[in-house]
Amino acid sequence: MYKKLLLVVCVCFMAFLAGCKGDDGAVGPQGEKGETGATGPAGPAGEGGSASAFILTTGAVSGTGTNGDLSFVLAENLSAADQAAYDSSLVVMVYGKSLGVWWPLPGIIQFEGSTVSNFTFVHGVDQATFFLDILTTGWSEDTDTAPTRNFDDIRIVLMPASSGARLSADVNWKSYEETISALGLNDSVAKKTILYKKK
Repeated sequence: MYKKLLLVVCVCFMAFLAGCKGDDGAVGPQGEKGETGATGPAGPAGEGGSASAFILTTGAVSGTGTNGDLSFVLAENLSAADQAAYDSSLVVMVYGKSLGVWWPLPGIIQFEGSTVSNFTFVHGVDQATFFLDILTTGWSEDTDTAPTRNFDDIRIVLMPASSGARLSADVNWKSYEETISALGLNDSVAKKTILYKKK
C-alpha cells in the first residue's frame, strides 16, 4: 500500500513540475554583425569546363617579345566542346610580378629604374590551344617601340564563370594574394605554363 501511495505522489509531482512555466524574459538587442568569412573555393563548372579554379605561372620572364608583347599557353589539344567552354566559361585574371610586387592587369607595372609600362591582355582559342596575349599599350621612355621588360613572374588565375565567386564585392580582386585566398588556392598549386608561338 505504501508503494502505491508513493507512486501516485511521484506521478502527481512530475505532472506538477511539467506544468510549471516561469517568465521567459524579454528578447535582448541584436549583437554586432561579425566579419564576413572568406569565400569558399569555386564549385564545379559545366560540361567541358574547368573543374575548379587554378593558377598558372610563367616563372621569370627575361624580356618581352616583339612590341613588348607576350603569349602563353593556358591549355592545349582541346576538343571542340572544350574549345567552346574555355573560350566562354572561364574568368581569367592576370598578375605580373616586378620589384617583388604583384601588379594586376590590365594596368601599370613598375620596373627597375622607375620605368613603367602599361599592359592589357586578351585570351582566346587558336589551333585547339587556349592562349593568353599580354599586350603593351604604353611606356615611360621616349621611344617609338615598346622597351623590353623583365618580369619576376606572371600568374594567371582561371576560374569557372559559373562559380559566382567573381561577383563577391568583399574580395579585392586586384590583389593576387586576396584572390587566391578567396578561391582556396595557394602558390604551391601553381602549374607551369609555356610561351605560345602562333602559327
